[in-house]
Amino acid sequence: MDVRIIVETTFENGTTKRHHLCCLSRPFRRTQPEGFGLLLEDAKMILGQLQKAILLDQFEEISEASRICPDCDGVRAIHDYRSRVLDTLFGRFEVKVPRIRRCACNAKSDVVLGGPLSPLAHFFPDRSTPEMRRLQAELGARHSFREAARILETFLPCAKQVNTSVRNRLGKVAREICDSEQTEPVVPSAAEEASALTVFLDGAHIRCRPEYQKRHLDVVVGKVESHDKCRRFGLVPQAVLSPASQLRQDLMALGWDHEPTVTVISDGEPALPNLVRVTIGGKVRHILDWWHISMRIQHVENAIKGLLQSRSFSGIPVLFKRPAETLRWYLWHGKVLTATTSLQWLMFDCARLPTDDRVVTEAARRVQARCRDLYSYLANNMDNLTDYGRRHRAGLPISSSRAEGCVDDIGNTRMGKRRRMRWSPKGAHRVAVVRAAVLDGRLTGAYQRAAA
Repeated sequence: MDVRIIVETTFENGTTKRHHLCCLSRPFRRTQPEGFGLLLEDAKMILGQLQKAILLDQFEEISEASRICPDCDGVRAIHDYRSRVLDTLFGRFEVKVPRIRRCACNAKSDVVLGGPLSPLAHFFPDRSTPEMRRLQAELGARHSFREAARILETFLPCAKQVNTSVRNRLGKVAREICDSEQTEPVVPSAAEEASALTVFLDGAHIRCRPEYQKRHLDVVVGKVESHDKCRRFGLVPQAVLSPASQLRQDLMALGWDHEPTVTVISDGEPALPNLVRVTIGGKVRHILDWWHISMRIQHVENAIKGLLQSRSFSGIPVLFKRPAETLRWYLWHGKVLTATTSLQWLMFDCARLPTDDRVVTEAARRVQARCRDLYSYLANNMDNLTDYGRRHRAGLPISSSRAEGCVDDIGNTRMGKRRRMRWSPKGAHRVAVVRAAVLDGRLTGAYQRAAA
């Protein structure tokens, strides 16, 4: 059988135009299993021809409409024709479009004084469609730049893709995301009350390019949550002039208006809550992550278990076993002073053990080291401890596990240490911004608002 594909275009003035795209032949006597239906190469060819037909008709209609002066409804003259290249998902096309002269009425319009109007340049200043830039940025944020270029060439009839083009387009999209969020004011509804926000923070380390004289870069990732919304973010403090201003835009996007309380949950790194303090310009409620506390308690329990299992242990087991069993309960219910007192007694009892046996001595030193580490960790973050059990029963977060997930989603998956690529601060910042927007679905939404 033979298949002919014909497209008919109907313009606003009622005229029609027909385009003969292509003809496919499927003789049934010589058909193989891979010859049934529409093949990938056939689909790419049809999409390319269809895109060309639609674009030519659109350019013709827009050029005719652009000749009408918006002030006096007169017909403006054509200055000349210029060839422009437009890059789309379904091919790269070179078209000749007219440039329109200014009207003789000498009224101010959207045309630059002294220069002709180019309709195509007005719609596509980057000489590519927004969907093309968005898909290049999304694939570049999910895969390596070479892999993103290969995926585009495999499944779409676009022009030959180069990894540097994908990287440059991702950088432009990252700048557009930051600029649009800074220029678009967030106006909450009158019936909506500003809710308390919780910021989950963590850091990721990625490999740095050798010319920056350092091995790793620090990427701050996290998530901002309210009672019904959430938003991921990622930034490299060395790549932006004001990291606080970018984080402030993320807070304002969720309805923060300098009034509601901001709660920060992170580990004991002081730079992370300080970033939020600078962002909001005031005090924040910092809560120490329970997971990091629990892991240090687990280290103490394992060390005491090893001490009690020593054959030459001559102490009283209950003096070591009982504090280890109650230590987690004390910290879970906010009894910090009782927990630190138990740690001091554990270190004192380990120091009183006889030092004749080398195995017992090493096990006791290990218990003392683990207790000292936990005691220092609690002492340095005494103001950030709370009643974790009460918060957990109230349904409030007590762990920075959401930030840990962002470390995997934004940092390690695309820029992890196991990958061979090294990053500059600016390149890592752009990838983190775009990847956070992709995971939240904000990348598609931004381009839809621009198109509307």
